[in-house]
Order: sequence, then C-alpha cells, then structure tokens
Amino acid sequence: MMERMLSIVLLAAGALFAQPPVEYRIQRAASPITIDANLDEAAWQQASPVSAFIYNWFTAGEKEMTTAKLLWDDENLYVAFRSFDRHISAYERKRHGPVSKDDCLEIFISPNPQKVRNYYTFEINAIGTMLNRNKSDWYTGGATWEPEGVRYRSTFHGMASKDESANDREWILEMAIPLRNFAKDAVNMPPRAGDEWRLNLMRTGGKTNAQQSTWSPIPAAVHSFHSPEYFGKVIFDGGGARRTTGRGRRGFSPAVNAQDAEEGRALYNRSCTICHGPDGAAGDRAPALGAQRRYLRRTEDDLFDAIRNGIKGTLMPASPSSDLEIRKMVAFVRGLRAVAIDVNVAGDVGQGESIFFGKGNCSQCHMIRGRGGLLGPDLTNIGAERKLDHLRAALTQPKEVVPSGYKSVTVTTTGGETIRGVARNQNNFSIQVLGVDNKLHLLLRNEIRNLKVEEQSMMPAEIDKSLGKEGFANLLAFLSRQARASEASR
Repeated sequence: MMERMLSIVLLAAGALFAQPPVEYRIQRAASPITIDANLDEAAWQQASPVSAFIYNWFTAGEKEMTTAKLLWDDENLYVAFRSFDRHISAYERKRHGPVSKDDCLEIFISPNPQKVRNYYTFEINAIGTMLNRNKSDWYTGGATWEPEGVRYRSTFHGMASKDESANDREWILEMAIPLRNFAKDAVNMPPRAGDEWRLNLMRTGGKTNAQQSTWSPIPAAVHSFHSPEYFGKVIFDGGGARRTTGRGRRGFSPAVNAQDAEEGRALYNRSCTICHGPDGAAGDRAPALGAQRRYLRRTEDDLFDAIRNGIKGTLMPASPSSDLEIRKMVAFVRGLRAVAIDVNVAGDVGQGESIFFGKGNCSQCHMIRGRGGLLGPDLTNIGAERKLDHLRAALTQPKEVVPSGYKSVTVTTTGGETIRGVARNQNNFSIQVLGVDNKLHLLLRNEIRNLKVEEQSMMPAEIDKSLGKEGFANLLAFLSRQARASEASR
C-alpha cells in the first residue's frame, strides 16, 4: 500500500516539475516605439502575442482575457499588455506602494537561465504607480529597487484614482525597460540572437472579479507569483534589420574596466599616435578621442569595428592588432569619454535617493524627474551629462565662478520685504528673482531699496564631510545613475 502511495506521489511530482516551460520568441523591433499606451506602431502590429494566460487559482467569476507582446532592440525590452476588464479600479499613488490591491500588471525577468533565482519585478497599476523588487544575490538595497530609465504609460496614467465605471472595457500598459538594468546577470549585453532568458507575465487585483492569471503556469499548490522555477522561456529573435534607435547617448556597453583601459592606453600610444595625439588628444591628422563633441561611434561594438576594420572614406586604416588588444584600446577610448553612468560607482543607490530627498536637502533646490525645487539645475540627466569627477567636485568643492542665472541675491523692497534667491534675468529697469520659496518675483528697479549680490554659490561645499563617508558614497552613487532613457523623448 505504501509503495503504491509513494508511486502516486512521485508520478504527481513528475507531472508537476517535468512540464516543459511555455516559450516565446521576442522579435526585434523593426521600427521605433513610442511609449504612449496606444500600441499603434507597425512593430506592435507585426509582433506575435504570447500564448493565453492561465488562471492558476481560479475559483469563480469571469475569466477576463489578457494579451501581451514583447519586442526588443539593442537598448530596451518592450512590453505591452492589453487587459480586458469590465471593472477597473486603482487607488495607490505611492511609489513602491501595494499596487497589487488595484488592477495591476507585472513582469518578472530572470536574465540568466543558469541563475534563475536572480530576477527583477516591475509591477504597475492602472493609474501608473510602479513597485519594483530586485531578488538578485548581489543586490543589497533592501525590499525595493530603483531601476534605471524605465518608461511606461497606462491608459489611466497619472489619474488621482480610477473608480469602476459602466464604460470599462479594457486598459493598456506599454513599457520600455532599458536592458542595462540586467547587465550584472545577463550573459550578453545587449542580448544576442538566440539568447535565452526566463520570464513571466502576471495580472491581478481590483475590487471586483480580481482574477489572478499568468502567462507561464504556476502549480496551484505553490500559490506564489515569485516562483522563478516556473517562469517561461523567452528567446531573442535576430530577425529583422538591426537598428539603432538613437534614444540612448551611451548605447549598451558595460562599465569601463579600469585595468583594460590602462593597458589600452599603452597600446593606443604605441599604435595610434601617428594620426591621433598622445593619450587621446588631438593629432595632426585626426581629432581628440575624448573631447566634448558628438561622436558617430560611441558603443563598444562601434569602436571595435572602427579600429579593427577602419573607416571607409577616411584616413582611418584597419588595425593589425589582436581582438584582445583592440578591446583594451576600446576600453581606453571609452574611459576618455565616460560619464558617470558609464562607471561602476560604489554605494547604495536607494539610500542615496533617501539622502537626496531627505536629510541632504538637495531637493530643496534641485529637481529629478519632476520632483524637487527649482533654484538649481535639473539633475534628471546629470549622470549622462557629467563625468564622475565633476559630480564629486561639485559636491565637495566651492564654485569659483557662479554660472549666469544662478547668482545668489538678497533683495529688500521699498515696502520692507526681503527676498532671497537667484537672479534669473536683470536689466537697467527690472530684475527677476526666483526665490527660495520657489516663486518668481518680478521687480522694477524703483521698487528695490537694496540689492545684494552674494559672492558665493548657494550650493554648499564639503557635503562629503556633512554626510560622512558612507552617506556621501550613497548620494554620489544615486546621482551617477540619473540618466534619461531617451534623449529623443524629451
């Protein structure tokens, strides 16, 4: 009897675990994608949908259908959901809040099938509130995670709330997730045709008929979406023309390896200075390789191709160096151009964000992604615009010259009011002052009793000392990660 029961258990276990995972080939996007929750681009129209969602824990109610598609290019993984739903509700507005109580959709991504338990989650409700988690063994940032540069829109994006309506029929979620978020786990970045990742898509929540469903089935006994062993298999399809979207200023090269860059400098100085100058400076017949200028070849692969094969129609010849030597020269050139986002910066990004918007008081003057003050420059793209040394110096050293438009002034009006802020514009007749109250004050000269122009910037120096070593490292790490996903979408 016991042997028979054991056989039944083993057969059940075999049926449970031996099922091959569902599979989907992610087509390359052959045309640009606009993240607007419309899905009207030709690329989406041509993409194949994933197979039908499975109702793993169905008990009662209507099984409302969800369709999903995925696309990719060298910069992004694109995800599109269309959820048919006659009862759409969403109320959570807090970042990383409990969005699963609302109508919401989620994607689980494991970039390396050999380390399937290293996975990332993107959970978004119908009004566009997102919750992210990072379950990788290298991540030490706490319960939530801040992915870089994700762009997304839902049908009801930005609404204060979404109540159920008799007009409810469906809602759409469209996402572009920069592939660089997965660089620490993926075997290749960007992926190569034929690369395999593991992934699952999920739908849950809402006040009425909150059916939970997934693309890749999860055994009823498991009852957890966070089950990477049941993720489906996705394969990156290399079909279609390889294209560059022009949406990222750096491409998808990994961070610069300092040792390779130093060895590449010696190889460069030995091989390339007949045209270019030493250490990447301008030469007699070729430009500087690290100057502040636009370059047609910016990614690692582009630079490798230019060195190895030369550039047709120019004086740039093919190199006789080995592939390994060329890769090291590429690392040197990239190091000359590297901005903060291209560098691995030690520190806890999540803690750095808390400092920026908290005790560091940075957000009183600076804004990131629409959040913060107006007195200082917007820092949303600072990691893609400035080198790491520049960021470090800006936080630790006083400015010798205060840029125009940021000179600190104190104005006393004839009515006795005192206004402190920065002078935006002024002439012989008037002055515009953006006050510390984040209001623009327009004053005529005859309304001013006294105008004092401060010699020093309002930006404090020696922030490293006020925050301490760890706090400063975390703030610097956070700022170094600030980059728009798409310059073209501005």
